[in-house]
Amino acid sequence: MKKLIIYSIFSVLLLNVSCESYTEDLNNDPNNFSSAPPELIIGQAQLGWMQLVTSNSARYAGIFMNHFTGEDRQYLTVNSYSTTAADYDDTWDDAYVDGIAQAQLTKKLAAESGNTQLVGIAQIVEAALFGEMAALFGDIPFSQANDVANFPNPAYDAQASVLTGVQTLLDNAISNVGSATLTYAGNRLSGSATWAEVAYSLKARYYLLAKDYPNALTNARLGIDTPAKSLVSLHTTSTNTENLYYQFIVDERDGYLGATNSHLVNLLNGTTPRLINTPGDADRFTFYFSPNGAGFVPNTSSTGVFAETASMNIISYEEVKLIEAEAANRTGDPGDVAAFDEVRAHLATTFGGSFPATASASGSAALLAEILEEKYITLIGELQPFHDVRRTNNLLNVPPKTGTEIPQRFLYPQVEVDTNSSIPGTLPSLFTKTPINQ
Repeated sequence: MKKLIIYSIFSVLLLNVSCESYTEDLNNDPNNFSSAPPELIIGQAQLGWMQLVTSNSARYAGIFMNHFTGEDRQYLTVNSYSTTAADYDDTWDDAYVDGIAQAQLTKKLAAESGNTQLVGIAQIVEAALFGEMAALFGDIPFSQANDVANFPNPAYDAQASVLTGVQTLLDNAISNVGSATLTYAGNRLSGSATWAEVAYSLKARYYLLAKDYPNALTNARLGIDTPAKSLVSLHTTSTNTENLYYQFIVDERDGYLGATNSHLVNLLNGTTPRLINTPGDADRFTFYFSPNGAGFVPNTSSTGVFAETASMNIISYEEVKLIEAEAANRTGDPGDVAAFDEVRAHLATTFGGSFPATASASGSAALLAEILEEKYITLIGELQPFHDVRRTNNLLNVPPKTGTEIPQRFLYPQVEVDTNSSIPGTLPSLFTKTPINQ
C-alpha cells in the first residue's frame, strides 16, 4: 500500500500541468510538481469512488452473490469461488490510491485555503470509500492510512472501529457542506440532492451494515427521498468515459461476464418464484438481461441497464427507501409498509408494469424477506446486495455458485501482503466472516 500511495499523490499533481509558454521555466524539472488545486483533486477522488463501486469489485460481488455468472477464462475461476490475493490488488488501489489518498489531500488543501464546503465533500467521499472497504475486507488500515512518513506499515483498525470513524467523518461533513447541492461534482456525478442528504444516506447505509437499525432508520429519513436525488455516475461515448460495465463487457473482455442460470435471472423470469408475484418483472428482465444463445448476458444495448452512457447508482433513492423499510421493520416502526410500497410504486412507474403492494403485516418476518428480496433485485450491479446477503446470514437463501457457502469477504490483496508488515498474521479465507457478521 505505501508504495502505491506515493505514486498516487504524484499522479494527482500531474493535473496541474499547463502550456502557458514553450520556454517559461525551461530549466525546471517538468516531473517535479509540488501542488495542485483541491478543486481538481476532488474529481480524482470521485473517480476512485466510482471505480471501486461500479467496476471490478462490483463484478466480483455480483458473481459471488449470484447476480451474474463468470463464463470465460479467469472469470470461470471467480464463478467457482477460486480467487487469489493478487485478484484484489485493483480493489485496494481503487480505494486507497485513486480515492482515499486524493480525498485526504483535497481535505487538507481545502482546509488550508478556507474552503470548508470542499472539506466536507472530501470527507463524504473518504467516508464512503472507507465504509465500502470495511464492508468488503473487515479490519483495514484507517487511522494510520496514507501517512507513509509516520506510519510506513499502517495498523489495521477493527472493522467496527472503522465504521464508527466513518460516521464521525460523515457528521463532520454534514457540518461543513451546509445546504450545498452537488458542487464540485463536475462531469462525474449527478443528482439533485444536497451533499448533506447524500451524507445522511451514507450514514444510513453504514449504520445498516453495522446492524444499528435505529440509527439507520433515523438517518434514512433525513437522506435521499426522491428518485431525482439519487447520486449517480455520468458516462459518455468517449473512450474510457463509458459505463464501466459496458467497457468491461463490450470493449475489454467480451464473454467473460454473463448471467446464464444466475439466481437473479431465475427470479425475474419466473424459474424461481418471487415472494410477491410481480408481473412487471417481465419488463425489468429485458432491461437487465439480453439473450445469448441458450443463456443470458447483462444488457449493454442502448436501452439496457449497462448501456454505454447509462448512469450507475452511487447511492440511490431506492436503496435509501429500502433501508428505511428494513430498519423500520426491525425496530417496530409502522412505516415499513409505506416505505416498501413507495419503492414498488416507483418501480411500476419506471418499468410500466405491475408491482403489487405488499400484503404482509408491518413488523412481520414475511415483510422483511420481501424488502430484502426487492433490494437484491433492484440494486443490480451494486455492492450493497452482497453486503446484505452476508449481514443477514443469507436470509434469502441465495444459492451459492458452488458448495454450500457464499463468500464472506474479499481477500487481503497481494500488494498489501508484500509491503505492509502490519497485515494480520493469520490471513482470513474467502469464507471467513467479517467481525460484524460473526
